[in-house]
Amino acid sequence: MKVGRRYKSYSGETGVTYRYFFESRRRVVRPEGQGPGTDFLFVVIEDQYPPFTLRVFVSDRALSAWIEAHGRALDSSEQYAAAKMRLFRAFDEEERLAACSLGLLVDESNIEEILQPLDLG
Repeated sequence: MKVGRRYKSYSGETGVTYRYFFESRRRVVRPEGQGPGTDFLFVVIEDQYPPFTLRVFVSDRALSAWIEAHGRALDSSEQYAAAKMRLFRAFDEEERLAACSLGLLVDESNIEEILQPLDLG
């Protein structure tokens, strides 16, 4: 573990316990046709395995869909919340995230569902 980082714990519905911390965010344009958006990088430890970095991409298209549906933009904290909720969903659904090498996505098809538990609308 890096010194000075505060790991948080999450017990996934799969029975796997994760420790994680937020590393950084950066603007990117995804070449896979997802367009521009923001990558939120989390360092994750899955049970007793070595740490790995997991990207959660929040697409600009998702943010535009939110504005259209709710008449307001998501602030930076709410965008981070969307990334973190997507991370938690992966913790609950995937047994071996590191092996899957997932780049997680928040786009126009799932942003409403991801943020629904937070009642931001």
